Amino acid sequence: MADNPTIAEIKAAETQAANAVQKAREDAVKKLNRAGTDAENSLKEARQNAARQFREKIRKAEEAAEVKAKAILSKSEDDAKAFYAKNKDKITAVASWITEEVIKRYGSKQA
Repeated sequence: MADNPTIAEIKAAETQAANAVQKAREDAVKKLNRAGTDAENSLKEARQNAARQFREKIRKAEEAAEVKAKAILSKSEDDAKAFYAKNKDKITAVASWITEEVIKRYGSKQA
C-alpha cells in the first residue's frame, strides 16, 4: 500500500495536467476568435479609410477642376471682350458691305 499515495499523486497530477491542457485549448480558441474579430475590424477600418481618402481626393480634384474651369472661362471672356473692342468699329462697315452685296445680287424691294 505504499504505492497508493504515489498513484493518487500521479493521478492528481494527470488530472491537473489534463485540466491545464483543456484550459490552454480554451484560451487558444478565445485568442483565435479575438484575433479573427480584430482582423475583421482592422479590415473594415482600412476599407473605410480608403473610401474616405478616395472621396477626399475626388473632392480636391473637383475643386481644382472648378478653379481651372473658372480661369479658362475668365480668360475666354477677356479674349472675347478684347476681340470685340478691337473689331467693333468694323461692324458698321461690314454690315454696310453685306447690305450692298445683298442688294446688288437680289435687288431692293423698296416701294
